[in-house]
Amino acid sequence: MAESNSYDEVPYESHPYAQTHPSRLAVVARLFGLDPPPVETARVLELGAAAGGNLVPVAEAFPRARCVGIDLSARQVADGDAFIKQLGLTNVELRHASITDVDDAYGTFDYVICHGVFSWVPTAVRDAILDVCAKRLAPNGVAYVSYNTYPGWHMRGMIRDMMRYHAMRFPDAKTRVGQARALLDFLAQSNRQEGAYSALL
Repeated sequence: MAESNSYDEVPYESHPYAQTHPSRLAVVARLFGLDPPPVETARVLELGAAAGGNLVPVAEAFPRARCVGIDLSARQVADGDAFIKQLGLTNVELRHASITDVDDAYGTFDYVICHGVFSWVPTAVRDAILDVCAKRLAPNGVAYVSYNTYPGWHMRGMIRDMMRYHAMRFPDAKTRVGQARALLDFLAQSNRQEGAYSALL
């Protein structure tokens, strides 16, 4: 079972990502010559679902679909559960769990979504993500796993590394976030040259 972590202290933003929607994934799969399962009755698993901001709209749009999201943050799962209850949806559930907890008991899914996770987790969790895609995906199912690549992501990665180096000296997550933002503000205000670097900052 997942334990308490910094995502409980500072919740991650939870909102829809259009590129992960099963309807889009089905179209892309068809363009590549595959025969994906119908989205209207799809079984959808999201790894790293936060409070369900990406998964809940799928469940709302397709009442006959079955949606399951897992996240390491108990706080975010609780927030998502409250939202799901408020909407009265019965075809979506969020589970407080680690990606490494996903086993045969979860069953199989037509669509597996993992957005914004792969690049940030340890190797063992990356392996688990790919294992889930290999073992929990139904025949003709589609998996979506996003990740950051070079050279395009190098500049953002460099700035992230500076922020982490500075912020990780502080004891709690809220202070670390504040210090990371302060460093970013300092870098942005110190850079007076026009160009991609200053625009990014």
